[in-house]
Amino acid sequence: MITTEKHLLYILKVSRQQLDSIIENIDKYYSTWEKPKLNKDTNEPLYNSDGTIKKRTINSTNKDLKVIQKRLYNYLLSKTTLPNYFFGGIPKKDNILNAKYHQGNKYVFTTDLKSFFPSINHKMVFYMFLKLGCTPEIARTLTKLTTHNYQVPQGVPTSTLIANLVFKPVGDRIQALAKENNIKFSIFVDDITMSSSIDFHKKIPEILSIITTSGYKISHSKTFYKTKNPIVTGVICQNNKLKIPQSYNKRIKRIKADVQNNEQAFLKIKGLTMYRQRIKQA
Repeated sequence: MITTEKHLLYILKVSRQQLDSIIENIDKYYSTWEKPKLNKDTNEPLYNSDGTIKKRTINSTNKDLKVIQKRLYNYLLSKTTLPNYFFGGIPKKDNILNAKYHQGNKYVFTTDLKSFFPSINHKMVFYMFLKLGCTPEIARTLTKLTTHNYQVPQGVPTSTLIANLVFKPVGDRIQALAKENNIKFSIFVDDITMSSSIDFHKKIPEILSIITTSGYKISHSKTFYKTKNPIVTGVICQNNKLKIPQSYNKRIKRIKADVQNNEQAFLKIKGLTMYRQRIKQA
């Protein structure tokens, strides 16, 4: 992987002085805000028990650090090989293809890794870089460039790929179990999906045990085992086709009322319509 400072600076296309300055002032390169948490199946806001909308903390990096992170992302992508069960943060893969992968299977298990990005701390990232063949010094530098407040930040160019690489040992264990039992397995960011033509509900405790004993938490309210028209990463899986949830169509109708007087509404409906068409064509 990366074993020398010269190689690192070449990949990131920065000088040692520039890199040191960014790392020493790393907080200045981050902007943090909150956005509403959306139901992954309906794309509607989620609410707390007191009626307030649930929020998700998003981090973004400014130009200098973001450029470095994009260069590192491209390098890692070219030098690492992730198993086919990863669908998030991978070029030419998305939630629709993830759903299509499970199309036709009667039994579908879905669950969500709770607070997935925050649960991946800087030590896990550091050891991941060591396993990739980086020297300890280089691994420390890369960890500082890809974590914030001692964890993987959500909304940064490298985050999903880093999370995939850290989670891979756990994913490999799940995949081994799945293969032994004729089960399909995939993960899209923090969404785990398993499916089969054979009833495998007795294997679910073992699957969950692999996840939880590895230090990750499950969102029990988002854990389901279904046999009819399951929703997988926001897409309804039927035997012969994929469908967009009815809630999306209702949302499009609501937004249409504002299209004439609202440019932002026009852009939203355009995006939703294109998304709906992609699902129909999948």
